[in-house]
Amino acid sequence: MLVLKTCGTTTLLRCISVLIDLGHKLGLEIDWLGYSRKNFNFPGDQSWPHQSFHQELEYLYSHRTLCDRLDGSGYTLGPVTSDHWFVYVADHTIRSKSLELDTDRVLNIMMFDIDADVSDIFYYNNYDAIEGESKEDEIERISKEQSHKSGINDLCPGAIIDARAFKPCGYSMNAILFRSYSTIHITPESGSSYVSFETNQKVASYNSLISNVIRTFCPKRFVMTLMADDLGLQQIKENALTGSGLESQIVVPAPPVLSETTGINQMMYKRSSCASIRVEDDCCCIMGNWVLKTDVSPAQIRANKRRGMTLG
Repeated sequence: MLVLKTCGTTTLLRCISVLIDLGHKLGLEIDWLGYSRKNFNFPGDQSWPHQSFHQELEYLYSHRTLCDRLDGSGYTLGPVTSDHWFVYVADHTIRSKSLELDTDRVLNIMMFDIDADVSDIFYYNNYDAIEGESKEDEIERISKEQSHKSGINDLCPGAIIDARAFKPCGYSMNAILFRSYSTIHITPESGSSYVSFETNQKVASYNSLISNVIRTFCPKRFVMTLMADDLGLQQIKENALTGSGLESQIVVPAPPVLSETTGINQMMYKRSSCASIRVEDDCCCIMGNWVLKTDVSPAQIRANKRRGMTLG
């Protein structure tokens, strides 16, 4: 399995034919390929062939070798007037009798306008230099400090974490725990702050993980996507993407500064849209948009908060 996640103006699709050729040298064939992204804020700033999803599909379909090798299809999910999700899937998987081996899923949370105090954590110059320390040791130290101070370490307990802080700002992290991975990428600049969190963890409910991720960064809005096969989807018992009413709402503790200045102790996010589609033979893609409700009173949050009961 190979996962590539890029940012900026990287021409990601142009590496596929190279990877296929390298795989052939090892006796490997394509089993499953998925390419997905949210709509760009500034598509005109991208390099060919990534200036539109139509252009990306045209590149894959017209490439002299990729067209026959992949034979996939493209899909669009979500409102075209707001945040939406593009997906291309080429499925050549031969399902085994061991259903557990075939079970797969990927959760992606894309957060915008994160809390200003959280953003400050990811500015390199906010950390003191130590005399005599090498540049590589300094980067490693600051990367670990940012991971700890932000609470990112707590999102992946027990995992092997490889974090990287960037100058003048920015952060990325890859974590591995057994057969699952988690990855985070952060651009903290004011006015365009953004965080992405992605994982293929297999859990019965993502509710706790989603809440922990959102409370770590406190965005004003976020987009969440889930790509899963049939059995993987069936194994998820609670799913804010497919739930309705209270089940689709996400309530997290407010950051300390907000609590101290406004008295609001919790933040409520309401889902504004949701879309799903089945692609290829055994894959379901679901996307939802959530927005922070600033006109919700503490009493409303308490009334809408899901409660559990314990019998002891």
